[in-house]
Amino acid sequence: MKNPLRKRLPRELKDEFGKYLVIFLFMTLTIGLVSGFLVAGKSMVKTYNDSFEEYNIEDGHFILNDEITRTLQNKLEDEEDITVYSLFYKEEEEGEHTYRIYKNREDIDGVSVHKGRIPEKDGEIAIDRKFADSADLKVGDKVTLDKKEYEITGLVALSDYSALFRSNTDLMFDAQNFTVAVVTPEAFNRISDNNLKYCYAWKYDNTSLTDKEKKDKSDDIKTFLAKNALMTDFVPEPDNQAIHFAGDDMGSDTAMVMVLLYIVIIIMAFIFAVTSISTIEKESTVIGTLRASGYTRKELVIHYMELPMIIMFIGAIIGNILGYTIFKDIVAAIYYNSYSLTVYTTIWSPYAFVMTTIIPCVLMFVINLFMLTKMLKLSPLKFIRRDLKKRKNRKAVKLPEWKFFTRFRTRIIFQNISSYIIMLIGIAFSSIMLLFGLVMQPVLNDYKKTIIDNMPCKYQYILKMPVEIKDNEAEKYAITKLEMQRDNGLNDEFTVYGLNEDSQYFDIDFSGLKDNEIYVSDGVLDKYRLKNGDTITLKEKYEDKEYTYKIAGSYVYPSSLAVFMDIDRFRDDFDKQDTYYSGYFTDNELDIDEKYVATKLTQNDMTIVADQLTDSMGRMFYIWLVFAVALYMLMVYLLSKIILEKNSNAISIVKILGYKGNEIMRLYVAATAIVVFISLVISVPLSDFTIGFLWRAIMGTYPGWLAYKAPSYVLVEMFVIGVAAYSIIGALQYKKIRKIPMDEALKNVE
Repeated sequence: MKNPLRKRLPRELKDEFGKYLVIFLFMTLTIGLVSGFLVAGKSMVKTYNDSFEEYNIEDGHFILNDEITRTLQNKLEDEEDITVYSLFYKEEEEGEHTYRIYKNREDIDGVSVHKGRIPEKDGEIAIDRKFADSADLKVGDKVTLDKKEYEITGLVALSDYSALFRSNTDLMFDAQNFTVAVVTPEAFNRISDNNLKYCYAWKYDNTSLTDKEKKDKSDDIKTFLAKNALMTDFVPEPDNQAIHFAGDDMGSDTAMVMVLLYIVIIIMAFIFAVTSISTIEKESTVIGTLRASGYTRKELVIHYMELPMIIMFIGAIIGNILGYTIFKDIVAAIYYNSYSLTVYTTIWSPYAFVMTTIIPCVLMFVINLFMLTKMLKLSPLKFIRRDLKKRKNRKAVKLPEWKFFTRFRTRIIFQNISSYIIMLIGIAFSSIMLLFGLVMQPVLNDYKKTIIDNMPCKYQYILKMPVEIKDNEAEKYAITKLEMQRDNGLNDEFTVYGLNEDSQYFDIDFSGLKDNEIYVSDGVLDKYRLKNGDTITLKEKYEDKEYTYKIAGSYVYPSSLAVFMDIDRFRDDFDKQDTYYSGYFTDNELDIDEKYVATKLTQNDMTIVADQLTDSMGRMFYIWLVFAVALYMLMVYLLSKIILEKNSNAISIVKILGYKGNEIMRLYVAATAIVVFISLVISVPLSDFTIGFLWRAIMGTYPGWLAYKAPSYVLVEMFVIGVAAYSIIGALQYKKIRKIPMDEALKNVE
């Protein structure tokens, strides 16, 4: 005898084709996106890891105030068992853009060519590909540096600049205004030496050193240089943000994307299970008859699991195909839009296949097996009688003496509570994603505005050596850098300012402060959860000397983690002369020879973090927004559709009783609308709290602080988007209610 269950499967698929198609497409696209992310990410990470050997990336570099002598270099190489390479560079300005120019590289820190070629003659230059994209430059364009025109012959990635950090102590890289470039040795020698940096890279001769041995070696190199030369910078390779920032970021994204996938799959699995249970309730008489005829629970469970598992498996396979083709390129473009990565090759990733196919299928199987097994434990007689309650004599919840419609809607909510709980969870999750996409740009804009509003002056000059000027509005100050050890073993850099007691640019009252008391920027209190009266310990970057200070107050200074003290106190603490100063604060551009200026900070320099995050993450914001809204609408649509189908018999009865479409809509559509409304009310503040918690965790790993505060209009916007999306779904529900015939109830009379 033929199995009648075999004939039911195609009919079920045909009857619910639209619903299953939507679920299939959503799962396929989700798996495709995650698969593409993992494939591109793993390929990028492998290419990044291989680049250390392929491009002979340095084990560290240092910058000296003057060129090292051959005798000293030989002594350093012999004593520390290293090879030292010259990596001199010069910096030139073109408008707001800074070009850090190197000679063509051959021995260390190789160059990956994306388009064009390496310069071969004077008047040619190759620049960083990411910067070129931001500045809208291409091969064949010309740039003017040091009053000479150069033709761009190549768009490249320097292996030691996968993220374009101007300085290793910067909070964020700056691919919009800063680039690295290479020219021929002849062209390099013709460029002015005004901004020449004597940079040297080293490689350990022993390639089998452990991380601890490398750390000890780098400490020995630093000690040697501190004793024998004037060092202005020292960066071991493990601490180099320009080398490691991109690699660390690519690895850190995986966990977040996998959590996204599994939450979506779990929600889809529960939706499938609720759909199957709804079908079982409608077909309970048939199921009871089959069970009484000898069909086992196992056969019925297999039957109702077939469709979800087939859809899941096909969606996973097609999703992986899309991941290795279309989505892989989309994700790779996002990475390349953020970082200056070398050219990569796609690799097969068994990890991606397991994580996006095997595990999702297992989750779908386990959840549906659990739900269906639990449902089908009832006896055949209960199914025939349509008595599907798990507990006997369960009394209805007693409701207050509300109006009829209110009581009816409340009953609908209680009768479908499991579906509504899943809906609440899904809305909460999609709201978190939606808020992340909506809030990033306002947070960055607010950060920029706060920086601009609280800039002490228009120009901040840091000098290489003291230079007296004739400008009454220019105010001298002193500056140094100290570090504070973080719990994760990394260091945060603090900028320590020595200010005039009657400073016209900083409204800080130093009078009455004790010897160990200081002011700090408000970000210091926020990041480390400190308060006035607490103490902090800072140390010299290249020495063991420490300074312990008590916080007397805070000052709004969002551009950096900063410490403020009287300039006389600064000179005493850091053993400087009584007339020592480091630069000028001024609202006027000063006429100082560039060879005496180490740095000139303007508004653009202060807002680099916000500009770079906006540029590199703009596409990701859009993807998050689209995905979050799609997940929300799909979730609410499917669950509300299931609820309507589950109550189709009741809807048919109220139609027989004379209720019109609008009145029925006030009952069933409004019941779901109430749950959606309550879910949104809960989800909006919950999302704000969750993003705030995650934000602190993420920013805690950065060497600075960018405060999170969701503007109230963004939270309102979230709520409005949720309501607007459900309005569309409500209209679809209304159409479905109108199609439910009155004879539906008559067909199911027991």
